[in-house]
Amino acid sequence: MMSDKDCKDLEKTLDNLRGPNDLEEKIRVSEFRNAKLHQHNEKIEREILELRQEIKRLEKEVAFYAKDQFRNQGDM
Repeated sequence: MMSDKDCKDLEKTLDNLRGPNDLEEKIRVSEFRNAKLHQHNEKIEREILELRQEIKRLEKEVAFYAKDQFRNQGDM
């Protein structure tokens, strides 16, 4: 049988394990992860937009050189 002191010690231990402190820590960690993932998503989005602009520029450059090459060969 457990004494009152043992019961109170067990209660304190359980409160520390599954109490509001644990939930606050989980919330803090979740908010931190959310912020980092959001920053990473923004970085990836910027990279995608930059790559799309680069692709458009290269497409125009290729089209220009293709026209120039056709002109030199007399096809145009």
